[in-house]
Amino acid sequence: MSRHADWLRRADAAILQYFDEKPDYVPLAASRLGLELDYAQRRCEKLAAEGLVEPVSHEVVYRTTELGEQVLATYTETEGEPQPGHATVEPAP
Repeated sequence: MSRHADWLRRADAAILQYFDEKPDYVPLAASRLGLELDYAQRRCEKLAAEGLVEPVSHEVVYRTTELGEQVLATYTETEGEPQPGHATVEPAP
């Protein structure tokens, strides 16, 4: 049984991992992760609402929070490493 939040998607884990390495703009993250921009923006908004990423400027540059690092570690333990370019859009529950 998974120990991470039910709403957490593979794309979310890839986004958390990306922003854990360095703060960046959502369009650049989406491009590097192979995600559609609108989907990446929605997922970043969800991750921010859950306290897993936070904006670091008024231009909406995100970074992973300590809580986000913990969630990513749990996800990686149960699901494996998220793979850039393989974080596909998943249907909403």
